[in-house]
Amino acid sequence: MEVAVVGGGRSGRAIQDALRARGTAVRMLSRSTGFDVLHDDAAAALDGVEAVIEATGLFTTSRRVATRFFSSSTRAIAHAVRECQIDRHVLLSIINCERPDVQGYGYFAAKAEQERIARCVSEHLIIVRSTQWYEFAEQNLERFRLGPIALVPSMKIRPVALAAVAEVLADSALGAPPSSTVEVTGPDITTLWALTQQVRQHAHQHTPQPIPLPLPGRLGAAFRGGALLPADGVETVGPTLADWLDNRP
Repeated sequence: MEVAVVGGGRSGRAIQDALRARGTAVRMLSRSTGFDVLHDDAAAALDGVEAVIEATGLFTTSRRVATRFFSSSTRAIAHAVRECQIDRHVLLSIINCERPDVQGYGYFAAKAEQERIARCVSEHLIIVRSTQWYEFAEQNLERFRLGPIALVPSMKIRPVALAAVAEVLADSALGAPPSSTVEVTGPDITTLWALTQQVRQHAHQHTPQPIPLPLPGRLGAAFRGGALLPADGVETVGPTLADWLDNRP
């Protein structure tokens, strides 16, 4: 069996590792491998695979830019899945991205629209939603760096190891999940600020000095109040933060 992973970066590598650990052939499709999901022939790229994991990413806070990207990418993949008669289309998404009180954050609004479009156009869709990854702390420091400092938005989260999410994605592509929507989270509730501080303490290289950023308005209140936390009963996967830090490469 061969599974295509559409998307690169950290998530793409983690999904590739999870699939290969299960003895599955993997076809990586991203800009780093010469595939542009918005412009290239997705059907030709997916020809011959038996499942597709869509894990594309684009860092932007612009709702317009993010929505245009995720809407177009999902339409392209879904139509290619149908044309190639592929049995399974797995989409990586974010828990609670559809909540009205977080739509002020463009990335979440775009992911919610991506989910809506995917449900409409993909016949064999499985959505895997996770909470923020432990790796999100480092990504945030990179993305919101301003010289020697980096801004850290105030938010309550229940983070999870990316590798654990990748295993759920791999299993969803290879087997039959209990539902067309699968949600997973990590063991512990914390804040992005606390997560960032702990990750920085274990960093092997210099990182910018974090500065807390309480976001204003409805969005800031939602982030601080727990809008990103999963509902009761969502499956917990992966290690605690302490174990993850101790066992990082």
